This record gives sequence, structure tokens and C-alpha cells, in this order.
Amino acid sequence: MKELETRIDRLEQLNEDLIKKVARTNVENFYLSQRITALEQGYEYAGPSLISSS
Repeated sequence: MKELETRIDRLEQLNEDLIKKVARTNVENFYLSQRITALEQGYEYAGPSLISSS
């Protein structure tokens, strides 16, 4: 029974870690999609501010 509880705790921790990684990936994907959109519109997207490349 103790071994089963240990395994469940470990799976819960793995699940939390996976959720954090997925959230981080979603943020990175959003940033990249914004950057691509800005580049397609002729801007350089260096960070929070847009700089015209024209």
C-alpha cells in the first residue's frame, strides 16, 4: 500500500511538471506567432516594442 501511495505521489509530481512545461511552451509559441506576424507586416519584433524596419 505504501508503495502505491509513493507511485501516486510521483505521478502527481510528474503531472504538475508536465503542466508547467506545456504552459511554458504555449507562452513561447504565442511569442513566436506574434513575432512572425510582426515580421510579415514589415516590423522587427525584438521584444515588447515594435520597431519599423522600413
